[in-house]
Amino acid sequence: MNIVIRGLPRPLYLYLDTLYSVIINSPSTDAAVVIDGQVYVLSPSGKSSIIFQAKAPSEKPYYYAKLKKGTKEIVERERFVRYPTARAWTFNEFYNRNWNAKKVLNFETVDGIAKSHNRRDDRDLHISGQIPTIHVQADPVSLISMHKQYLDDVTVTVNVTHISATKVKHFMNVEFGISGRTSRYFNKLPYKIKIPKDDYNLSGYRHLKLRSVANDPSYMREYITANMLHAVNQPTTRASYVRLFMNEQPIGLYLLVEKYDSTWLANEFDSKRNGQYKNGITYEGHGGRTERNRADFSFKGDDPRIFEESSFEIAEGPKEGNNDFGELVEFTRFVRDQQYLQRSTNAVAKARARYEWEKRLDVEGFLTNMAMEFLLGFADGYTENTNNFYLYKDPERGKFVYIPWDYDYTLGNGPFDMDAILVGDYMKFGRMTSLPLTSAILQVPEYRQLLEHHIDLIARNLLNTTTLFPIIDSLAAFIYDDVLWDQKLPRIGKGPSYITGGLHAFLEGKIDQDASLPFCTSFSVAADFLIRVNHHVDFRIAVEGRTGYKSLLGVKEWFKRKLTNYYNRVDYIPGVLRQLIHV
Repeated sequence: MNIVIRGLPRPLYLYLDTLYSVIINSPSTDAAVVIDGQVYVLSPSGKSSIIFQAKAPSEKPYYYAKLKKGTKEIVERERFVRYPTARAWTFNEFYNRNWNAKKVLNFETVDGIAKSHNRRDDRDLHISGQIPTIHVQADPVSLISMHKQYLDDVTVTVNVTHISATKVKHFMNVEFGISGRTSRYFNKLPYKIKIPKDDYNLSGYRHLKLRSVANDPSYMREYITANMLHAVNQPTTRASYVRLFMNEQPIGLYLLVEKYDSTWLANEFDSKRNGQYKNGITYEGHGGRTERNRADFSFKGDDPRIFEESSFEIAEGPKEGNNDFGELVEFTRFVRDQQYLQRSTNAVAKARARYEWEKRLDVEGFLTNMAMEFLLGFADGYTENTNNFYLYKDPERGKFVYIPWDYDYTLGNGPFDMDAILVGDYMKFGRMTSLPLTSAILQVPEYRQLLEHHIDLIARNLLNTTTLFPIIDSLAAFIYDDVLWDQKLPRIGKGPSYITGGLHAFLEGKIDQDASLPFCTSFSVAADFLIRVNHHVDFRIAVEGRTGYKSLLGVKEWFKRKLTNYYNRVDYIPGVLRQLIHV
């Protein structure tokens, strides 16, 4: 019921009752909103079985509580009292969170780096300042079976409800499964979601990944890296946080990212937005143990079928043209020829090198990514492991575009020699100067200067601790309560994290035989890593530093040490300083 007061510029509505809504999961109790000491029992809504609602008086302070089944006896209540509301409804509030939306600082776009994509608006998927809830509902037996086969690519059909502060969206007949390679060895499992075709209710994205961030007690490395890449104008997934529930079970805090598929390519590169985008071919590089099969852009022969045995794969076929490795054969042949050319005395051909490169590759975009690998310590990317990247043939420009992927082993996290990835000289980072693609490009003096310029530009703008640390602090405050919530939840996986999964994979013959170890891998630090991922690391220490583990630097600690090493380097000084001191 509401009362209308007239005689004002417009009617003023005073609602006598408000519809209170809270996301709460406690099958063993009932739920209530408590106002002026009165208990108003909540009921499951038709929107989701974890959204509880009831109408109760407006304009009064209130809190939510759990009740003994079938009674009004409070067995648990929120730690705070919520402000009164005069609206007809509350937000979809989350139990024991005293906010629904919170301002989070983000990175400003870095001027001076070209943009090669046309990303569509993603505000319905990555909602600024909110942590939405994803509720997966499925046959419990199917979910149990899927989790028992966690090493296999088993999918089940589920219904998904996406709950933000103001909207509830339903998706039926969704494909749901466990994702990742070695990340599925952790007790907190990662997942993938595939929304049916033509259901574009999340900013037009259909294929999504729920990243568990199980090896990162700061919960923020992938988020920071993805958003920094966006700030330097590179095509990549965005990242945002969600809470995940399966049926009646809370699973945890996850990072929501986009999978690179034909829908994503259209969302990222289509400049016309007319629904007629015809994507090009997309190759994926993932490691490789030998020179013969490594995804390093070495020329492996004229027969495209040779690449079928390599660690390259076709991630997405083209809408037009051949769905094979022919384009990759041509590109790697060109890379090889450029390596030879720069060692020759053919001045005319060398002068045309930039023109030839620009016809085939977005070189500035690639070098920007190499600058980011160096500055953020990508331990599992191209320069360290020829891994976790895509090469997309953009049909509108007729050239390849480099797209990075999978950012968990960044910012000083993982079984790696930290001194090797903290190095301040990019030429000593990984195999920057010896891998085919980077070595060929960096033999061109103008490209080497461009890389050095972009490294310095990014270091001064994004890694400047005066502006960076407030962003990190803002993010830490944003996720803090949910990190504590996540850490208390039971995991679906059992046994020592990573060790149990890795052992099962070995015994069942399911270890990827082509999986490679990053150049910076340290076996002694790997032992430390296995111990660390099975012990609690305080969230604030994981952010600030001095974790006590060789396999983990604090996020701020990483940036401090990397910048110190970068600015203290001796044998590499960027252009302006080089001239000033006559090097």
